Amino acid sequence: MHGPPLAQMAGDPDSRRPREETNVTRDTPRPFPQLQHAAHREFDSWMDARHLEATLDKVRPFVMPPVSVEALVDLANVALMVLACDIPGDFVECGVWRGGTGFLMAEILRGAGVRDRKVWLLDSFEGMPPVEAIDGPRAIADANDPTNPLSRDMSKAPLEDVQRTAMELGLAGHSEFVKGWFDQTLRATRDRIGPIAVLHVDCDWHASVRCCLDNLYDQVVEGGFVILDDYYGYDGCAIAVHEFLAERRLAHRIESVVGNWGGCDHNVAARFRKGKANWQWEYRLHLAREDIATVIPPGEPFILVDDGVFGDEIAAGRRATPFLERDGRYWGRPPDGATAVHEVERARQSGQSFMVFTWPAFWWLDAYPRLQRYLVAGFRCVLQNDRVVVFDLRA
Repeated sequence: MHGPPLAQMAGDPDSRRPREETNVTRDTPRPFPQLQHAAHREFDSWMDARHLEATLDKVRPFVMPPVSVEALVDLANVALMVLACDIPGDFVECGVWRGGTGFLMAEILRGAGVRDRKVWLLDSFEGMPPVEAIDGPRAIADANDPTNPLSRDMSKAPLEDVQRTAMELGLAGHSEFVKGWFDQTLRATRDRIGPIAVLHVDCDWHASVRCCLDNLYDQVVEGGFVILDDYYGYDGCAIAVHEFLAERRLAHRIESVVGNWGGCDHNVAARFRKGKANWQWEYRLHLAREDIATVIPPGEPFILVDDGVFGDEIAAGRRATPFLERDGRYWGRPPDGATAVHEVERARQSGQSFMVFTWPAFWWLDAYPRLQRYLVAGFRCVLQNDRVVVFDLRA
């Protein structure tokens, strides 16, 4: 989504029917625009498989099948959010196989030009440990199927082969490998790992998942993420997660990563954040602040249309006047479009230079077509994405 389709609405001012979104052509110098501060910020907060196509194509051959594109895209977006919001810590991959998802995180670091973080890739590199009854009937069946990637022989991926792949992909400088069974390596390695921003637990069975959480959770920083690849796949993984959270009396909300299978929604992974749960809202708010700081010069006052949601929280150090405004405070929604236009004119005469619509108030441009026509006809829209629409009122 790229904000309300202004040009289309201007051409059909009296209609309030839902309208199709317009596609914004992107031409960014680097692959991850979330991390850029350039004036061109017409990108969505959350990337999809189309935006990550080159990255996914690079790592897909090394991801254990069946490949969930949605899980890969979610992992990439979480990594980008961590970098964009400067959440400290390294990325840790527990359960590597041929390196696919670890390489995905390393490619994010490489593409973003990050040099002060790395991806730790921990695995036995000798195949899966024995399955147990607690892991559930599906796990037992998969482990004992010689054609399944999780069988002991099929799950082997020698360390030397994975390291060679990292070199060939240009990711060796962002990767550090640790070989051995988790109950022998995690305790010995965790001090070297230090703070963790993203802990990706992709080791299937109960004992392995529980070992990772017991040894590494405490190093996940406030605001960091724990991603559970097999939470919906195997009973043992889900039991280990709930055991751990219950024993620690942790109230983390588990969020589902949803894909599509045969036209139906399908849970492909899970995650929780160590800190505030509504992190996607916070991420969009963070990017919106940077949007405003990019297009509105310091010291320039602007009209803020946010339906009373944000106030100074989104102003990025600028002087924001709520709309409608009385005595410097948000006064509520205008009764009609004529009133809205009159109030914009009054604000312009008092020195307001820009008008910013934030995503909770995008519907205003549909509900008040007269206001929308007035803005599109008289002023330049300097930025439009899924977070803000900004008009320059200085014209």
